[in-house]
Amino acid sequence: MSYRRFTDRDGHSWEAWEVHPAAIERRGEADRRRERRESADRRRAREFRLTVPTELRSGWLALQGCDAKLRLAPIPDGWEHLSDDDLATLVQRAAERERDVS
Repeated sequence: MSYRRFTDRDGHSWEAWEVHPAAIERRGEADRRRERRESADRRRAREFRLTVPTELRSGWLALQGCDAKLRLAPIPDGWEHLSDDDLATLVQRAAERERDVS
């Protein structure tokens, strides 16, 4: 897993790392069966699974500062090699997307 610490233009420390969800609930999609099953669930073992929004299923870049936790998807190619200023720009982009969603 790639991980970076960096400082933005205002001198605030940030951490960045990739998140790749492993146990995603596949049943969030529409039912594709032609006929209904007689039993409700055929799984033998119960597993913890997350329902992850479609835009996050391929993973996201987690960005954490002193007072903010942000996600940016999709993960930008080569983000781990960007300058601190370029990573700070990613933080701004993630914050703007978060405001747009809220």
